[in-house]
Amino acid sequence: MASRGQTRIKVLVVEDQPVVAHGISRCLVDHGFELAGIVSDVQSLATHVELHRPGLVVIDTAMQNRTRTLAVIDDVVSSYATPVLAFTADVSLVSVQSALENGCLGVVPRSATVEAFVAGAHAVAGGERHLHQRALAVLLQGIQSAEVSHEVRELSGREFSVLELIAEGMTNAAIGEQLGISHATVKTHVENVLHKLNATDRAHAVSRAMRLGMLR
Repeated sequence: MASRGQTRIKVLVVEDQPVVAHGISRCLVDHGFELAGIVSDVQSLATHVELHRPGLVVIDTAMQNRTRTLAVIDDVVSSYATPVLAFTADVSLVSVQSALENGCLGVVPRSATVEAFVAGAHAVAGGERHLHQRALAVLLQGIQSAEVSHEVRELSGREFSVLELIAEGMTNAAIGEQLGISHATVKTHVENVLHKLNATDRAHAVSRAMRLGMLR
């Protein structure tokens, strides 16, 4: 609750499900916000922002047409610099990335506790970037997956074969014999593997490849 004399932050709730919208609004009012209104049609959001000049917009980015919703958010943020918090059941990598790329300062899932939701709302209203732990975990997992894909694509088929034989403990001579290539060629492949995996030596390369999921 806002203390006596403290200005309450006006908030617009954008949600097309009446019961959900009522619950979100009641929660925010109970925790120090002033409800500026409930918007059920995202197309009218800019009009409501222009009229009420809220200090925060809480929106379900999965409502109605996602592409249209995100475009409206982007326009509102660009035109009015209004902080926007995505409060949604869809916390997939695409959803989180799209919300952030289109102007949302924060993302909180509907499964969050009241305390986590309110904390996110206050943080975003204060101009801070805020990601609920679940949204952050999704982003980090996406980054790690992209890193693995990048590393795997960088290794050629021959280099990967050399890496597998290094992991088996083979020397360069043994690798050359196994693959039917010269010692000099093996040495070049090994150097390339170390470079592409940012590894200092053969053991480090194997360890890093295992961590990235390239080797089991």
